[in-house]
Amino acid sequence: MSQSGAVIQNVPMESEVLAATSFWRAVALLRLERPAGLAALESVFAGGQPPSSLRGPMRGRFLASTIGHHIDPAFEALTSLWLPWKGKTFDPDAEQGRNLFTTGARRMMRVTLPRYATIDEPGGCSAFRFLTSIGPSAFTPGVEVLRIDYRDVPENPSWPVRKILDELVMIEDGRYLGQALIEFRGALRRAAWFSLEDLHIVLTDQAS
Repeated sequence: MSQSGAVIQNVPMESEVLAATSFWRAVALLRLERPAGLAALESVFAGGQPPSSLRGPMRGRFLASTIGHHIDPAFEALTSLWLPWKGKTFDPDAEQGRNLFTTGARRMMRVTLPRYATIDEPGGCSAFRFLTSIGPSAFTPGVEVLRIDYRDVPENPSWPVRKILDELVMIEDGRYLGQALIEFRGALRRAAWFSLEDLHIVLTDQAS
């Protein structure tokens, strides 16, 4: 391979390393200087690329609430103690997926959503099916994203699930940054930041 070919091949890898570094810096800033951390997450998202062919289960991390109205500190404190959401699982052939939850969440949903049927999964259950497609962000101009759309899925609870649109970009191979958008008074607003990780990335992080 020519030297110029090697340089071209290394560009995507170097850009992914920079994006991953920026992501972890933003996550750290959330604890030290929250407004700066949120701004840094926006910058990382704006520089991301749309994921393709996500398949199978992925571990989720809740990063920050952006609902506002003094709700965010209480919500983030609650999720630090108990987070029933485990991540998402994707079926690229059917262009759809579902959210993964703990066993405790399944018991809670039997009470709060008695007519809604979850699906048993190893270590918990899956719920709230979504449809996936690649397209422009509905919230962040100029960014191509993987849209994770709950709004046109009839079996989902009407509120708030069928008001939600998640958008996902790739930070590096196997790691993704997402923003959760919710319809409010006829417009979409960001409600939260989250991330998804392939299971091989999770194992690598745990080993390092």
